[in-house]
Amino acid sequence: MLLIVDNGFIDRKMEVDGKIIDRVIASYNKAKAVQKDAAEEYQVSHMWLPIYQGYMGKVMEVMASGDAAELARIYGNFFRETCSIGIHGMPVDMESTYFSGNVSEDAKGKYIADIMHRMQIWLDSIGKTHSLDALQTPQVGNPYGFEIDGKFFRAGVDYQHYYATIISRLIRGEGHTAVLELGGGFGGLGHFLMRDNSNFTYIDVDLPENMALSAFYLLSCFPDKKIALYGEIDLATADLSRYDGVVLPNFALAELKDDSVDLAFNSYSLAEMSLNNVANYVQQFSRLASKFIYHVNHTRIPPVRADDFAFDFDKFELISRAPALWNLARNKDMDEYEYLYKSKRLSFR
Repeated sequence: MLLIVDNGFIDRKMEVDGKIIDRVIASYNKAKAVQKDAAEEYQVSHMWLPIYQGYMGKVMEVMASGDAAELARIYGNFFRETCSIGIHGMPVDMESTYFSGNVSEDAKGKYIADIMHRMQIWLDSIGKTHSLDALQTPQVGNPYGFEIDGKFFRAGVDYQHYYATIISRLIRGEGHTAVLELGGGFGGLGHFLMRDNSNFTYIDVDLPENMALSAFYLLSCFPDKKIALYGEIDLATADLSRYDGVVLPNFALAELKDDSVDLAFNSYSLAEMSLNNVANYVQQFSRLASKFIYHVNHTRIPPVRADDFAFDFDKFELISRAPALWNLARNKDMDEYEYLYKSKRLSFR
């Protein structure tokens, strides 16, 4: 298996569908109009606050002004624009280290070590039943990654496909199923869930700026699927099972019905929020999930460690806690674990 890094950073800017941009801008501005009066626990907090203050200003200004041409330029280059900082990449300045066209041997070595480590996890688990082709994704934005045997793979597909596959196996059944993801980033996990499941609804809830990016990514990946954005449906009356995907701002969680999803998922963000935010989202997960709560989070970062998340233990029981080793090559002191909670009303066959 021949792995090549240099070709992983060549320019891949895409042509953007203007109709998608128009939908995203309209949905974003409807969400921002409501967000300003939303409860404190739905506002940007803790570790995400400096990201928003330092990197989100440009894309927020563009969407607020309705500048469709400029948003198309930004999203046509996303992965390499500041609007996606914090939801992908190595723990370095990606623009200067990898996107500049002059990757040092040291940076290349660290990147290769990270790729090989993550891909080995995938190969040793999901890869035993899937070919590498399962990791292929549409080239939306300007993705970077790596080549194996001449095929390009976007960075991050390893862990996103892994968790999408585990989730799909957990909810597998004969009827309609639904998964809620809190903090879907740009929609990477959602893509695999929507691609690989039928009779299924993926619901992504996130801060409005990330919500907009996810909406753009999923609409671009799946032009033929039925995807609803915030403001396009009435959450009080809509039958969400009629949609393949639903993309919402985080405060819309409160409008969703009890036990309305089979599984609620979060990765790498719950433990990076304030006390009030964590308490609220944990309560919402307990209310909305009918079968499983699944999350991957830090165990040593205050204010709330993943071991201390106070789910409704009258309804759910912890059935698995295991190290999430994806970032071990980047950080030998990683403190990330994955947790699976099962409803006490659910019996395994």
